[in-house]
Amino acid sequence: MPKVSILMNCFNGAQFLKESLDSVYAQTYSDWEIIFVDNCSTDESQKIANSYDSKIKVFETDKNIPLGAARNFGIKQCSGRYIAFLDVDDVWLPNAIEKLLILITSGDYALAYAGHLNINTDNTIIGNMIPKKQKGIIFGELLKQFDIPIVTSMVSTQHLLKSGLLFDDNIHASEEYCLFMQLAVKNCFIADNEFVTKYRIHDNALTNKTAAKWSNERRYTLDKIIKENFDIRRVYQKEFKEAYARADYYEVRFLLSLDKKKEAKDLLRSHIFKDIRYFLVYLMLFFPKSLRNYIFRKKYSR
Repeated sequence: MPKVSILMNCFNGAQFLKESLDSVYAQTYSDWEIIFVDNCSTDESQKIANSYDSKIKVFETDKNIPLGAARNFGIKQCSGRYIAFLDVDDVWLPNAIEKLLILITSGDYALAYAGHLNINTDNTIIGNMIPKKQKGIIFGELLKQFDIPIVTSMVSTQHLLKSGLLFDDNIHASEEYCLFMQLAVKNCFIADNEFVTKYRIHDNALTNKTAAKWSNERRYTLDKIIKENFDIRRVYQKEFKEAYARADYYEVRFLLSLDKKKEAKDLLRSHIFKDIRYFLVYLMLFFPKSLRNYIFRKKYSR
């Protein structure tokens, strides 16, 4: 089986880093390297990473840079035929690499992904994310519902190089959405509904400010795909409408955080009779702000 490069980007991730690294060393598949990119941390992250053996290669950026740029820096250091991603506060289940490798090598796939368990800072399981089991050109499905967590994904280095794509340096909050959606236009993906990762949910994991970035960055990605792929909007007309509606949803979250209910209503009005989800969000406009924020934090974290 081929070598796998595991890309870990870090900024002040010392709290959970050892647990995350130990989960890689506990994998049932052993032909891997860790490319650890420290983005100018001020805590003990780099010291912890350097305490392991030579299978982990530690790099440091010259200055703190956006996550997309930091991931690109790491990709350039990778020597594996496949690249997997693990954030420094998340934990792989013991057969994560093995499962993803079986998926991605079962055909001519650019990307494989699976599900994850949600855990809190005390390692208590508080939920899960189960993607739809599918394979092939699934770009249209991803427009309707993007369900690819970067920490459960593995990409083919060959397909990535052939496509000429990398993470967009201008993206700060949804870098995987931008790259994977562009890659999905012309490449086959495969998804399985098994769990491979424990994904850590922090109380502040999704701020309203981040929701605003998601909104703008998703529109940026969709606009970019339409501009660079002739006639694609006509082919996926319905799916693009849903994707832009999802971007509007994130902007509504941001507007509600500022208590701008009128602007949120105006943005939602064109969607409320098309999908029950947006109608429910519209009803939430009449809830107290504290209750809205609680529901968004607990229920709509992605």
